[in-house]
Amino acid sequence: MAKAKAFITRHPAWTTIFIVLFAGLFMGAKWLEPQPDVMDGAQFSTVQRGNLRVTVAEGGALDSTSKLNLKCELDNGGTIVSLVAEGTYVDGPSQYQVNGEDTLQSITEKHMHLANVPTADKPAGKAEQRAFEEALRTANPDLDWENLGLGQTVQIPGALLVKFEDADLRDKILHQEKAVADAERDLGNAKKDLALRRIETASANRQAALDVEFSQQDLDRYIEGDTPLQLLKMEGDIALAEEEIKRAEEKLASTRKLREKGYATSLEVQSNELTIKKQQNSITQTKKQQELFLKFEQPQQKKRYEAKLDQATVEQQRTIQKSNTLVESAEGTVLRRTEGLKAQQERLVLYKEQLAKSEMRAPQDGLVIYARSSSRYNDTYIKEGALIRKGYSVIDLPDISELMAVVQVHESFVRHIKTDQKAVVRIDSLPDREFQGVVRHVAPTPDARRKYYENISVYDTHVWIQDENSQLPEDLKPGVSAKAEIIIAELSDVLMVPVQSVTTYKGQKVVQVKRGENVVVVSVKTGQFNNRFIEIKDGLKEGDQVSLAPNIDENSETQGDHSPSPAIASAGS
Repeated sequence: MAKAKAFITRHPAWTTIFIVLFAGLFMGAKWLEPQPDVMDGAQFSTVQRGNLRVTVAEGGALDSTSKLNLKCELDNGGTIVSLVAEGTYVDGPSQYQVNGEDTLQSITEKHMHLANVPTADKPAGKAEQRAFEEALRTANPDLDWENLGLGQTVQIPGALLVKFEDADLRDKILHQEKAVADAERDLGNAKKDLALRRIETASANRQAALDVEFSQQDLDRYIEGDTPLQLLKMEGDIALAEEEIKRAEEKLASTRKLREKGYATSLEVQSNELTIKKQQNSITQTKKQQELFLKFEQPQQKKRYEAKLDQATVEQQRTIQKSNTLVESAEGTVLRRTEGLKAQQERLVLYKEQLAKSEMRAPQDGLVIYARSSSRYNDTYIKEGALIRKGYSVIDLPDISELMAVVQVHESFVRHIKTDQKAVVRIDSLPDREFQGVVRHVAPTPDARRKYYENISVYDTHVWIQDENSQLPEDLKPGVSAKAEIIIAELSDVLMVPVQSVTTYKGQKVVQVKRGENVVVVSVKTGQFNNRFIEIKDGLKEGDQVSLAPNIDENSETQGDHSPSPAIASAGS
């Protein structure tokens, strides 16, 4: 061996020549070897006419026709503290009729088995009882628990599936209830202050209006009353003085006559003259006062009253504006505190809704199946202590009373699958039984996981099992392997051959037909097919013998032409 390696190293050219010669001798021997007759050991099948059921058979697994996917709805996610065992059959919501002595506490005690997960290893405590009471209240929002009536219907929640940690939420609710109480108190004080402001401002507005009214009355009284009265008094004083002058003049004349006769003294005459002068002075003084009054005092006093009226009017406007400002400010405070209370109440409702979502209860009867990861290993991430984010699936809850076979149809057949097509379903664990089915759904897009990991395109197809006579076992569960044979067509009185007899040669579909001692290649026109037989529309006749394992030589000639390809001449059939 060492010598051979040394020779190859020293003489690479001679080594190459020896290899080429050896290969040529081997190929020549193979070429000169006699070829076997195609008839030797060949198996043939007879072309027959009959009924052909065209089907597509694919495998898959059983699943529920009604499956709910339960997801975590906590805003910040949640940690699982209690979890029902996978594979447990659970009950959904039910109804309870109230009897005469029922209360919230008694109804809770009667259904305490729902306060904990069905597979819990210890009985429910006070915390679980309180949580179940809250679940009852949530399920019956319009029920008056203090006045339950005989025969009244109470909605009982379904079985507890998952319990998330809720201590933080309960602490938030406790603080939020205090915040709501504070907001209610602040709103009540703001409403009282608003009512007081309205009373005070209404009183101030009325007083301002009275001040304007009284000022107007004072002005009107001065113009229409005081001024005419004062002028009338002055005119009266003048008229009275004039009358006194006339009397004094008459008396003076009489006194003078008496003096001439010696019956009166000169002093009496002087007294009468003095009286006349005094009244004349009084008239002059009154007229002057009248003139001064009309020229100065009356206009000045009128303007004083008018100014007082203007001042009262301005003060009224100021009071009204101030009152409006005070009321609007108090109303704004009430509005802000109303909105603040609403925000606090909404936050409290949100926390309580989140608390209700910390318990995941069965919305229907079904079998508990944990959610799986999207990896190819299909592992579950659901377990006690796991932190589940919002929107992540937690449990699938299929109703196993109605099942379907979910099969994956290859892309080459999916165009033939339509809804409402009949099918036959076979379950691997029940090999001796068949179940009737019907196609209810064909996925519009291929399975992404199979396409990613295996680079094939298959379409999920749902075939519902029609179990009208309740033949399916009650313990049959989703995930059991099954096959569905979907009936595409029922062909009557057609020519057919085994599917393995048809092959492709130079772009044509052909078969090998036995003609006497020879085997010839015949072009055929095919139709629909199943996994055993294929329809022959043209090219063969009933009774022809076709090869079950066609082996066509490259120099073979084809009889018949059922292809548009110009490379093969048409020879009829």
